[in-house]
This record gives sequence, C-alpha cells and structure tokens, in this order.
Amino acid sequence: MTTYVLKSSFCLIIFFGLYWFLLRREKLFVFNRFFLILSIVFSLVVPFVSITVDLQTAPGLKSVIPVNKYFTPEIVSNPLPDAPASIHTYSDKQPLVVNTSAILLTIYVLVAILFLIRFLRNIHFLSQRTKSSEKITFKGYRIVLIPALINPCCFLKSIYLNKTDYLNGTIAQALIDHELEHAKQYHTIDIILIELVKIFYWFNPVHVLYDRAIRINHEYLADNEVIRDKSDIKDYAEKLLSFIACKINISLTSASNHSFTKKRLMMMMKSGSGRFIYGIRIAAALSLGALFFMSMSFKEADNELSENNFSGTGTKITQNVVRGIVTTNDGIPLSGVTIKTTLNNNQSVETISDFDGRFNLNDVQSGASLLIEYRGFKTQTIKADFSSVMVIKLVIDPNFKGDIFTNVVQIVNLRHSDFSPANALVVINGRILDYKDNLKVNPDEMRTFKALKDKDALKKYGEKGKDGVIEITTYGNKTRSGVASDSSKYRTSISINKVSNKGELIDIPGSNLQYVQVWTYHYLNKTNKKEIRSISIATRDYFKVKGLVVNENKKPLPGVKITATDNPAVETSDKNGRFLINDVREGAILDFSMPEYKTYHLSTLYEVAFNIDLTVQLEKDGKENNDIFEKAEKMPQYPGGDMELLKFIAMNTQYPEAAKTEKAQGKVIVKFIVDTEGKVKDAVIFKGVHPALDAEALRVVGKLERFIPGTDGGNPVNVYYYLPINFSLPISNIQK
Repeated sequence: MTTYVLKSSFCLIIFFGLYWFLLRREKLFVFNRFFLILSIVFSLVVPFVSITVDLQTAPGLKSVIPVNKYFTPEIVSNPLPDAPASIHTYSDKQPLVVNTSAILLTIYVLVAILFLIRFLRNIHFLSQRTKSSEKITFKGYRIVLIPALINPCCFLKSIYLNKTDYLNGTIAQALIDHELEHAKQYHTIDIILIELVKIFYWFNPVHVLYDRAIRINHEYLADNEVIRDKSDIKDYAEKLLSFIACKINISLTSASNHSFTKKRLMMMMKSGSGRFIYGIRIAAALSLGALFFMSMSFKEADNELSENNFSGTGTKITQNVVRGIVTTNDGIPLSGVTIKTTLNNNQSVETISDFDGRFNLNDVQSGASLLIEYRGFKTQTIKADFSSVMVIKLVIDPNFKGDIFTNVVQIVNLRHSDFSPANALVVINGRILDYKDNLKVNPDEMRTFKALKDKDALKKYGEKGKDGVIEITTYGNKTRSGVASDSSKYRTSISINKVSNKGELIDIPGSNLQYVQVWTYHYLNKTNKKEIRSISIATRDYFKVKGLVVNENKKPLPGVKITATDNPAVETSDKNGRFLINDVREGAILDFSMPEYKTYHLSTLYEVAFNIDLTVQLEKDGKENNDIFEKAEKMPQYPGGDMELLKFIAMNTQYPEAAKTEKAQGKVIVKFIVDTEGKVKDAVIFKGVHPALDAEALRVVGKLERFIPGTDGGNPVNVYYYLPINFSLPISNIQK
C-alpha cells in the first residue's frame, strides 16, 4: 500500500509538471484536457504495471529521470508530497506496530467517508434544486432558473441561471452560449472524476492543482468555441467582466470563477504559437511521459523507492492572493488605505483599498505579514489570511494633528453602456420621474439628495428600485416637512457634465440622463464642521466626440470612416473634414480609417476626447518609420508598475504657490511619447487647469526615468502616453 501511494503520488506530480512547463500556456485546449485526465488515470494505474528488467544488461536506469526538473512553480522541488503518517515508509530502527497502522487506516477511512458524504450531499442538493426550480428547454438542453444569486453554471445537460437575471435579459447570449459549450463537451464528467480522486486521495494536495487546471481549461475550451466565429473578442470579454460578480457557485458544476477571469482574458487575446511549436510541445510531453512510464514500470525501480530517494519537505501549495476590506472601528469603509508586504528578496508588493474599502493583494508568500497604513490612523501589522476575506479595522491615532475623513461614493446609472435606458428611478418629492419628464430642480432649493442602491433601494422601493434610485426632496415639499435638511450637515457642490453648477436651474430630460455620482466626505475626528458632498451628473449628449480630420499637409480629409467600440454606428467626415459621433462610452477606442492611410486609434481614456474639438491627422501608408501609436499591443509600462509611477509623481510634485493663492485645483493631463528605447519625449499639456499647475506637471514629467517601451507585433514602437496628475488642495482650504 505504501509503495502504491508513493508511486501514484510521484506520477501525479511529474505529469502535472509536464503540463505546467510545456502545455499550459498554449492554445492546445483539447489536447490539454485529455492529457490532464489521462495523467490522473495513468497515475492511479501505473503502480500495478511491472516490467522485469535485468539491470546487468541495462545499466544507468537509476538516473533516467532527472526528478527535480518537472515541477510547477507553485510546488517545492521535491519528488513527493508530505505523506501523512499513515503512508510514511518504514524505518528499520523504528518499526511501526500493528495497532498504530490500524489507527491510521481508520483515520484514513473515516475522512474518506466524510468526503464521500460531502460528494453525495452535493449531488442531492443539486438534484433538489433542479426539481424545485422552473425549467426551460433550449437547443436540446435544459435551462434551470434558480432564485439564488448564482453565476451561470452547467451540470451534465442542465444550465443553471439566476432567474431574475435571465428574465430581465441581463445575461448576454454569449455567456449562455459559453455554458452550452460546457454541456456539449461533457465537462461535468471531468469534474466528477477529480471529485472522486479527492475522496480517496484527500491527503495529497496535488489534486488541488489538477482541479484548478482542469476547470480553467474547461473555461478556455468554452471561450474558444464562443469566439471562434466572432471577430469582436473585446465585446465578449467586456460582457464577461461586466457580469461576473461576487455571486456563489454551485458545487460540482462548471461555473464562471472570478479568479480565472484575468487568465481567460489573456488567453483569448493571445495569438497561437503555430503548428510547428504545438507539434514540438506535444511530442516533448508524450515522449517524456513515455520515458517516465518506462522507468516507473521497471520491477527493480520499485525497490528503490526508499526513504533516501524521497526525503525532503514535500509538496507545498502556495496561496498567493489575500482579499479583504478595511474599515474604521465603527465599520465605515476606508478607501485609499495602503496594504503591503515584503517578499523574500526584500522587494515589496502593495495595493490600495478601493472606494468601498475592498482590496486584493497578489503574490503574498505563505506566512507573510501585511503592513496597513492610512493617514490619521494607527499603523497595523497583521498575519496574512488566505482562507477567507479579511476584515481589518483601523483605530484613529490620537496623536495625529489634522482632519481625518473618509469618503463614500455611490453611482446610479440611468442608461446602460450602449445608452439604452436602464430601470433606475429618479424620485422628486416622492413622485417617480417619468422617462419623458425633465429632471427640473433648483440646487439652492434642494433639501435632501440621496443615491440609493442595493438593499437600501430595494427596502424602500421594492423591485422597482433594484437598479438604483436618485431621491431628491425640496424645501417646497410640505408632505415631507419632517425631513431634516441636508444643508445642515453638508456643504454640497454640483457639477453637470464635469462643469461646476453655480446655482443655475437644473433642467435635463429624463431620457438624456446617463448617471449620477455622489461623493460624500465624512469627518471622523471633528464634528463641528459641515461635511462635504459632491454630486456629479452626466448626460447622454456629453459622451460625443467631434472634430476635424486632416492629412499630413493639414488639409481636411472628407470620407474618413469613424467607428467606436460598443457603438454600431459608422460616421464619415464631411466635405470639410468635420465629424461628430455620438454615444461614445467612457474608455472606448475610436478608429479613423481611409484607403491609402494608416488607421488612427484614439482612446477616450480620462474623458479627454469629450466635448472638445479634436484635430486628428492621418498618415499615408508606407511612410517610413517613425510611426507613433495611440494604442499598441503592449503599452509602455513604468518600471515597477503604476504604483511606482504614482509614488514618483507624489514624491516629486510641489504645489505652486500661485495656484494655492488662487485656490486652483484639478486634473492636469500630460501627453508625451515613450519611444522605442523607453525615453520620454515631446511632453505637452493635453488638458490644462492653471498655468502654474500645467508648468509643474511638465516639470515632473521631465524628471521621469525610462519606461519599458511599448511593443506591437513583438517590436518596440513609439507610443503616446497620457499621464493624469491630480492637484487637490486640503479640504480645509475649500471655501464654504
């Protein structure tokens, strides 16, 4: 029994090593699927195969397999995992007694029974959910509508969807097609196989690696079939990102996993290595596998599976992602908190919490500690927890001199990304605004302004509030005279389409509203000040791009086609070279194309393209060779990543006195070229705020070190880089 466990475990690790180093990064999805499954089956069978060989005529067999070359990066380089006491090899000096063996065997059987009960319970749970839920026949398969918040998933020929999402049409057809592919390709069989392996091999952690590899390969297979006949991979990827959320997955099913999303997107965008490379990798995997089979099957080789051959610390699975939320002692989420840890090479990795206090920190080593820092709070050092979402509560530092505040942001979208109407509500003085009505209100007469989402909206407005509610009351509303005025608590500023509202009447057609965003700044250590609230309203007509297309001689170019991602419309520049394209979402890429000219790609990142007159210059095809890309396959990157770039900007920027005096603040965007050597060239102000702030931004950019250059087709290229530098005065300096 001991020899069997050692040999089968060794086989599992070696074959997984072959997959990890030779196959996992290639688009060999069908081959990889069968390689992984057959590796498991082979590893369970091979200990029973024995080939008698006379070592007198076959010298050198002891060194056929250089063991330490075939392990995955997540695994410590040892031939075998730590075996539990029940399967340790016997020692001549310390023989195990029968009673001890019986106890260990009993423990093994009991734990295996518990895992078997868990497996059967999951089968029963899935069966009960299927029986009690509404079912629909679709393309020969069965769609089961589950009331619970679940990700789309598949078991055998059944596809499980959240009933509300399906009936409201929020699940894109491409995502349903993805689950259909799981059913068509019988992925459930693979999952059941690995679940059975877990039951009887529960003590061996290598099954975790196989389980993860099999499931991500299933996702690759399904993704590949969905996008095979579609040219717009980005559209599918964005639908995938927008839908996968913090929903539960049903056990034993093929389900979308949030942790796999990044890998799936990278694999979708990756180009294939070509048949020659594929052939080499397949041949290498099969040849090495066959060689390993031969060495493991020799009868004399079995006698050498001794303690000397398999000493070491064993297999160690490294969990390297820490997730959590940072709050005050009273449970208020804190954004902008720095969370970092130090690696063995004395380098550090860090991240900051987002607007709801949540964070993900990658590449954390086992046993590492996290350093938590935030202005005005005591610094904490805590042990990393990989098993659950960490909840970290910070305590205010009583010795800190200055204001301590946190902010909460809520966004209610009134239109979808394609600008079709959403089901969000606008409520003024208790009356729900009709889609055809106008949002008409005087900011000075606003008594309260609230953005309600999720539980708050559902609790007050029921199902009608599921997509969010904007709730406004005015002083003239006698029916709500008992409501306290927000003006007693907040100093409110309002902007329409990024332009500050000076108290003018807000009069916007409901059909034109895009979103309302509310930032609320709460002081934590001073209660005698009014808190600050910033309301930002955006309308549909704000998201338009207009301008002039010219050639290299600055002459207008008529007939240029302009398209935008997520927008089916195709616009054409007029006889004067002018163009206008509406309904361009934030972050979209615009393409300007014309025969005999190079296509120009314009990014709307940082909203710089909206509501300003652009001049787009097209270059003739065949022009040698100082092309400058707006968007390359791989964009330039500052050494150490965006976090290091932000640090450099923060440490080298000084707030000009002239700007302080005039209370000037805002976001300056500097445009420059990162050339093929990574040098920063030709920096200009793309979006200015104040002459002094603009000059300071250019000065800081001039001090930047070299970037890692961008590449296109594997070759370094010149790329435009847009760097936003935010100048913000302390809140105490903002005029009441």
